[in-house]
Amino acid sequence: MHPAADDQRRAEDSVGNGAATNKSAEIVIDPAQIGAQNGSAPPVQSHTYSEALAVVGQGRFHTLLLFITGLCLMSVVNETVNVGFIISAAECDLELSFSDKGILNGAGFMGVVVSSYVWGFLSDTWGRRRVLLLASSGALVTSVLSTFSPHVWVLIGARFLVGIFVSGNAATSYAYLAEFHGEASRAKVISWAAMFMSIGLILLPSLAWLIIPLDAQLDLRLFGMRYAMWRIYLLLCSLDLLLIIAGLLYLPESGKFLLTGGHREKVVQTLAKIYQLNRGKPAHTFPVKSITLDAIDSAYADEMQRRSKLGLRYLWQQTVPLFRVPLLCHTLKASVLMFGIFATSSGLFLWVPDILNTYVQHQDMKLCDVIALMHANKTAARSGDSVCPIAINANIFLITSAMGVVFLACYILNGFIINRVGKRTLLNGWFVVCGICGLAVLWTSDFYLTLILIAAFVSSGCLGGVLSAISVDLFPTNYRAMAMCLILMTGRFGAMAGSNIIAYLLTYNCNLIFILFGGSLLDARNDSELTYRRNLDIPIERS
Repeated sequence: MHPAADDQRRAEDSVGNGAATNKSAEIVIDPAQIGAQNGSAPPVQSHTYSEALAVVGQGRFHTLLLFITGLCLMSVVNETVNVGFIISAAECDLELSFSDKGILNGAGFMGVVVSSYVWGFLSDTWGRRRVLLLASSGALVTSVLSTFSPHVWVLIGARFLVGIFVSGNAATSYAYLAEFHGEASRAKVISWAAMFMSIGLILLPSLAWLIIPLDAQLDLRLFGMRYAMWRIYLLLCSLDLLLIIAGLLYLPESGKFLLTGGHREKVVQTLAKIYQLNRGKPAHTFPVKSITLDAIDSAYADEMQRRSKLGLRYLWQQTVPLFRVPLLCHTLKASVLMFGIFATSSGLFLWVPDILNTYVQHQDMKLCDVIALMHANKTAARSGDSVCPIAINANIFLITSAMGVVFLACYILNGFIINRVGKRTLLNGWFVVCGICGLAVLWTSDFYLTLILIAAFVSSGCLGGVLSAISVDLFPTNYRAMAMCLILMTGRFGAMAGSNIIAYLLTYNCNLIFILFGGSLLDARNDSELTYRRNLDIPIERS
């Protein structure tokens, strides 16, 4: 038969036989029913993942997601900084020296440093939710076990393991949160989640103020050992991990991760449930029936497949270019600056409660003179047979909590003015202010002025977010994630190193603490400017 006649016959048959089915197709919602009546499923309109998120909208699910991921980020602060609030109370029980305190303060940060690369890799291969569940569960178990440590080195090892596990929360939380948000709301919710870390710096000393001073009234025994209040404090600091685990058991896997893994039907089901929770409508009324990858998602999916095939070799391939020209300068400059910021802020902040516990008793002296007196008294006490002289002043925890409020205010202020004054100007301005405040501590003997200067000095930690915002623009897209992981890992190593450097200087020369770290912040102003300008001079091919 002639092809044209054959086509005409098929057209007439479709008109005659399909009139009724066309009418019914207009009222049938389920594509499967349409396919059953027509013999084949008609094409279903596809949406990109971003378009599907717009249909889902914002609601209760996203509020819960923000709360859980914010707690994940706060748990990183809780499990690495909380040790700083127990070293004075645990000094007698564990016979801590300045060196022991420095190593103990840095143990959690070291755990975060050595494992952050691996957790980032596992997050992209195993899934965001699974990694967060594993990390939070491991951190909870090891943190609880650490409260039974009979010796300082057992406690150091336990807190190191806590740092290894809680590092998974730091490496995965931002990605998990961001992948349920579109471009319009992503940056905003990430900023809100980051504020939970500042809230942690307020809650930690507040909890210590409530718990640790009770040691004089309560003498608890558990498993044949004295379960001091500083142990209960560590236990209570890990309760947020229970909330995280409970929340993650309810929340689904990242839709973006499922989509790039080829699980498109599961993505539709996941978003339909979120649609039901946000909109209050039945899940089957979710209008999106098919989700496809856009150009960016397709490239990301290809990258994930490559990463899965290469395994840990992928980390090597992504890291080596960061130490070659033209990226070498950016990597070194940004890493050195982040190291200095964390060493100054986190390194010193871990020692603030212990230092203030003596300083509140000698408020008319310079800070370093008080530290020298503190060291002399402890040395004399250990050389004799006297009872351990440590008494905890509850006011130090309120003072430290007030410093946490200052950090939170600085984060909020930076968010308001960063676009108005510019990232480079804001970073350089903070470097100068914090550096001058650190050096000024050496010349004041007024107690309250010293507290203000120390608070301003350690608030340099707020510069980490500003430096991260600048560093993102220094690297090509395909190396950006690994570069930021490396830079932040170097910063956390700086917190560990700073704590141990301060431990040494507290014993031998307190003045060098403020000269070294205050001067480094002033010098960092020049380094940050060179880093930013160098990026303008070297063209980098971006993918």
